[in-house]
Order: sequence, then structure tokens, then C-alpha cells
Amino acid sequence: MFSPLGGLSIKLQSVKLKKSEFDLERDLLRSELLPWVPISVDSTPARAFIRTEAPIDGTEVVEWMHYSAADAAVFDGMCEEYNRLGSQLLSGSGDGYIPGVRVGDLRNVSVRGSTVVGRGYGEVSTPQGVFRVPRGGKSTFCMKDLLAWGALPWAGYVQYSLTLLQWRGLARAPVSRRARFAGSSGFVAPNFISVATRIPAPMSTMRIGLTSNKPQTVAIRGRGTKGAFQDVLFEDSFDIEAGESEAIYNVFGFPFAPAFTLELQPKDGTSTILDYLDAFP
Repeated sequence: MFSPLGGLSIKLQSVKLKKSEFDLERDLLRSELLPWVPISVDSTPARAFIRTEAPIDGTEVVEWMHYSAADAAVFDGMCEEYNRLGSQLLSGSGDGYIPGVRVGDLRNVSVRGSTVVGRGYGEVSTPQGVFRVPRGGKSTFCMKDLLAWGALPWAGYVQYSLTLLQWRGLARAPVSRRARFAGSSGFVAPNFISVATRIPAPMSTMRIGLTSNKPQTVAIRGRGTKGAFQDVLFEDSFDIEAGESEAIYNVFGFPFAPAFTLELQPKDGTSTILDYLDAFP
């Protein structure tokens, strides 16, 4: 697929299932914030575990705490895995009304849960503008030098649960350690990787290794580099089976394939892990 914005074109060379078995814990990291919560890619199993450890009593423990604690555990683990790649991903989960959620350059616009329910979304303020996170949904915000994501899985009359991510430094290909695509009650976050050839070349080959717990379609986008994250240079998608799969793309540019930011977005309702990503030459 060609885009005149970046002079890039891509072609899917192959997708293959390498192994039908899958492991959703190998080489993943426990949350340092909540180390007593078992490793999970999505927050739903984590929330079930937290519910048994700290049942709702209507006084000290209420419903939004379970949603936010489960998100905090899985997204903190995602940050630990991404940051060991030499990058900086920040996360935070909590009640968007009281006491509010702030992550890096992101902060929620504090309103009551009834306002979120009535209009259907919460708002997040950033140096590059305000973006909306739908109630019972998620939103990705890419503008200039800012990459952000939010999920709002639950809202009540007063409180609501909000999770925010900000990529302040990008992991660079090659990636050889596993990193999860954390999910907030099934709403799966993307991951962003900086991709560039090691030497100038008109074509590069990109290998993407993924583990998935079920068949799904993975969406990819090539975005501009820092300062131009809003520019979409190419878009595509590919299907994978449950297990460990590898997708291989050829990336073309003239006179040379330029550096770009790769956005990988698994399907909602899946548990997906990035096993590796390489670009060569």
C-alpha cells in the first residue's frame, strides 16, 4: 500500500503459524505496583482475583477500585516489559473524578461519573489538545510528539474507572524480548515501535512475531517519526491463528526506505504478546 506522505509502500510477504501452542506468561513481568496479582494480559482475570482478595463491602472497597486495580496491575506489567527495551512507557489507573488520573503529560478532565454516562465519554487533556475516551471503550491519540491511549471500562453515578498510557520514549527495532498488549476489560492497547534500516536501502524486510490466544486480525499503521505522529504513512492488516505466528512485510521507499513509527493494534477481546520485531538490512 503506497502513501505519498512518506513515499512508503508495503507488501505483505507471508504470514505463518509457527506453533499452535501458546504461553501467555513466559518472560512477562509481574507488576511492581501490585506484585501479589498474578500475571495476566487482560485485566478481566486479574479483576476476578482481586475480587476474591478484597471483596466489595460498600464502605472501604467499591466497584471502581476493582476495575482500576486490575488495570493498574496489567498495564504496570506492560510498562515494565516495554521499558526494558530501552524506552519509556507510563501508565496510570484510577477514578477519573476523585482523586483523578494523571500520567506524564496527560490528565483527565475531572467530572462526575453521571456526566460521563450522560454524554458517553470522558475527556483527557494533553499539551496537544483534548481527546475523548468513550464510556465502555478506548481511544488512541497521536499528535505531533505525543502518543497516548485511554480506556474507560466502567462508569457510575459519581465515580468512573479510567486508564491512561503515554509513550514518552519509543522502543527501537530490533525487539527481542516479549511485551504484552495489555487489555482493559477486553479493550486492547496498541504498541508503538520505532523502525529504521541499519544501512540506507530502498527496501527493508520487517518480521513481526506475535502470540495470540485466539484467531484474530491485527491492524498495523506506519506513522511519522516524533513531531509527526499524526501522519499515517500506510495502513494494513493481517490474520493470525491462535498460537505463535510470524508476519513478514517488505517496506519500499525512494530513494531509501525512511524511518517510521510502527503501530500494532490487536483485536479487542484477545490476549496478544509481541514476541519479537526485526527490520533489516
